[in-house]
Amino acid sequence: MWTKAFFHSLQKETELTWKFFIKIEVDKFNYTAGQFIQIKINDLIRSYSIASFNENSNVVELIIVKLEGGDMSTLLFEKITKGDKLEVKGPLGKFVLPDVIDNDIFFICTGTGLGPFRSMLKYINLKKIHYQNIYLIFGTRTTHDILYFKEMNYLHNSMINFKYIPTLSREKWIGKSGYVHEQYLNILKNKSVNNPIFYLCGWRDMIKEARTNLKELGFESKKIKLEIYG
Repeated sequence: MWTKAFFHSLQKETELTWKFFIKIEVDKFNYTAGQFIQIKINDLIRSYSIASFNENSNVVELIIVKLEGGDMSTLLFEKITKGDKLEVKGPLGKFVLPDVIDNDIFFICTGTGLGPFRSMLKYINLKKIHYQNIYLIFGTRTTHDILYFKEMNYLHNSMINFKYIPTLSREKWIGKSGYVHEQYLNILKNKSVNNPIFYLCGWRDMIKEARTNLKELGFESKKIKLEIYG
């Protein structure tokens, strides 16, 4: 069922990636961290992960990258303004945390694939959920493309046993360079891990390679959860 909504505000995160805050016309919009919604503007329908976690709120945050030639992308970035109306369906999806987190967790993502993991981390932090070790391995091209950098660094410094590993593929910097695969493979090789669950979100090629790597290491498919963008 489609529900009426409007664009509450728009904010630039990077030059090509913006935050879209959508106010849904219900008293409060309940969802589980990691889920997504569909949005409909005119005849265009697209799915986007919820990047926020706000209890007792009817405002959700989406983090969206501008895709060259994309119909919805062109509409969102060039025509939509605060107050414009749309319709929303959801929440949808099963890309969510287990009820009890008694395994190590790997969040492996590229670009706006960070969205559902930001929602999960905000949920864990807000609700003081017990967890083991969490590794957030985020891949992008350059420092200009890093999303939620200050916020993730804050969580890295304030949450015990949470490790944030931003990795740049096209720039040398003070952090990790290369691709996300090198980072999780290095952790699995050099650290003792507790029956880990892997969450993969982002571009199809990254997910395909990561899933292959993990299965070759002997991890079962049920321990590898996927959310593919593009």
